[in-house]
Amino acid sequence: MAFLRNAASVGFATLASRILGFIRDTMVAAALGAGPVADAFVVAFRLPSLMRRLFAEGAVNTAFVPLHAEAERRGEGEAFSDQVFTQVALAFFLASALALVAMPLLIELIAPGFGKGGGRVDLAVALSRITFTYCLATAVMVVASAVLNVHGRFTVAAYAPALVNVVTIAALLGAPLLARLDQEALARLLAWSIFVGGLAQGGLVFWALHRARLRLRLVKPRWTPAVRRFFLLALPGVLTAGATQVNAFIGLIVASADPGAVTWLYYADRLYQLPLGIIAVALGNALLPELARASSQEDRQAESGTLSRAVEFAAFLSLPAALALIVLAGPIVSVLFERGAFSANDSAATALALAGFAAGLPAFAGAKVLQPLFFARARMRLPFIIALIGAVADVALSLALFPAWRQVGIAAAAAASGWINLVLLALLAWQSGLLQLDRPACRRLPRIAAAAVLMLAALYGAAGAVESWLIAGQPLAVRVVTLALLCGGGLIFYLGACLLLGAIDRKAGLRALLARRAPEAGG
Repeated sequence: MAFLRNAASVGFATLASRILGFIRDTMVAAALGAGPVADAFVVAFRLPSLMRRLFAEGAVNTAFVPLHAEAERRGEGEAFSDQVFTQVALAFFLASALALVAMPLLIELIAPGFGKGGGRVDLAVALSRITFTYCLATAVMVVASAVLNVHGRFTVAAYAPALVNVVTIAALLGAPLLARLDQEALARLLAWSIFVGGLAQGGLVFWALHRARLRLRLVKPRWTPAVRRFFLLALPGVLTAGATQVNAFIGLIVASADPGAVTWLYYADRLYQLPLGIIAVALGNALLPELARASSQEDRQAESGTLSRAVEFAAFLSLPAALALIVLAGPIVSVLFERGAFSANDSAATALALAGFAAGLPAFAGAKVLQPLFFARARMRLPFIIALIGAVADVALSLALFPAWRQVGIAAAAAASGWINLVLLALLAWQSGLLQLDRPACRRLPRIAAAAVLMLAALYGAAGAVESWLIAGQPLAVRVVTLALLCGGGLIFYLGACLLLGAIDRKAGLRALLARRAPEAGG
């Protein structure tokens, strides 16, 4: 199926970006540890990152795709794209200018636990003023990426975020050649590298547009009915499609009262976002155009088949990933981050948060599959209300659990809100007649779950047998190889269990899931 091939293409691109992100994070953790400077840098990095993820992976794409399809049928696709690009760029410019002026107040709002004045507040303000200019590049990237997506060109837009990681890694590698920098100076260097990486992202997607013989122009803003409808759909889509990012930001606000907790949650979030990014971004971007076409043509059979394969794909990847992250949270965090200024206590605290986040991974992935059912029909209101309910639940649970469980309470609250979001979405889609899975999906889903449980038992036993090889006292090479063998062995066991139980089609299913490119996925 074309959308699965597109999803796999985007998934591999996202995987490459996230791997580079891990390399960057391990280097940042070793350099900054989990102290006040690290907390300030995480807040400064979270601000533009939240904007990019909300708009690049959420609101713009989900609102743009169905409305662009309507504009194309009227012969107004290019004019619609130019108007959206112009007005999104203008909105981002005004918002960025306001944020730069009001940054001290903004930091007090999003990190109230930093306290009035003091090192963390002053440094966070200075760093955020540098990194927030990255939002201007986001305005360029999100609309250009959406245009590429509607024309079936997913790969370049998926690889573009990796450029920030590449530039930041280069800055970390080059820093010792410049001078011996203290932690604050290094944090400022990293902030500037994020800004430069944002410019590189915008340049890459515009190069892809030029290569595809597509274009975006700044034009005189006109408040047309199509543009007005775009913003009416995009604004609720910020919360609807970006629920996990909103939850993470809520956690940052609550955790700012506990020194180190902001950094522990950040690294835990980065780890569980790896499988979630591959699943959610790949399916979300590739699935929506397919569902929008099927919906506009009123082809219910094609819509049901597309949705069924998407649900299988999400379950096939998210269930074993969640269980593996829970079982191997300690070794994964220790091997990746425990060096330099990042201590064993930091590893233990981060691992507990990772296990909490991982419990909600299948729910977040499932929501990313169900939301396009509504987005394809430009029905944003109900999923927006559900996402709002999930966010309120996340705030309430975070405040209730944080005093006793600290960062683990925040991670557990995010996972619980994810499941609330998924259950309500599924009930709404089922009652509306949108959630219709075919027989193969109903047969395979329980078998996928059974295979994941078998993998969990095998992985738990294997991890206990090689525990002594994963402790911090062992050489790093031994620990890395042992962890890689555990993960690889668990994957092989899971695939074998899926084949034996009939969870995937022996002839075509696995090949379809792992297909790397679609004919039109280049760009």
